[in-house]
Amino acid sequence: MIEASGRKETIGSVSLGGLETTVGFLLRLAQVAVFKDLLAALKPFDLRVTDLSVLLVIEATPGLQQRAIGEVLRIQRPNLVTIIDQLEARGLVRRGPVQGDRRAYALSLTKEGEALLQEAKIAHAQHDRKVLDALGDVDKAQMLAALERIAAL
Repeated sequence: MIEASGRKETIGSVSLGGLETTVGFLLRLAQVAVFKDLLAALKPFDLRVTDLSVLLVIEATPGLQQRAIGEVLRIQRPNLVTIIDQLEARGLVRRGPVQGDRRAYALSLTKEGEALLQEAKIAHAQHDRKVLDALGDVDKAQMLAALERIAAL
């Protein structure tokens, strides 16, 4: 275990050389732990974290173009095309025409996508509760605000 106080500076016999006191290193370890738990929560739905993110954005903004989803989620275009292709092949997402732009597609959830997403959102909420419980008395709003400031760097 790593303690931010610096009292424990090794994992096994490997010294961390001060990494245990750096924000970036601890954020990375936290991200790995959170994603590991979220991946397990999403496994019954055969969804990855990025799949869930894309589905949630499409649900919140039906008719959105792929480009906008990529920008907001910071997913590179080729990777997003692959994600959308896979979600479409599973019957979860549909591509439709964009009025005035024959090169672009408007995305929406299918009925199957809506149903799967509703179940996945329950699993996601349970995962979120587990993460919040791990934070103890840390204020969620303050933590999210701090993470948003870091993300804006």
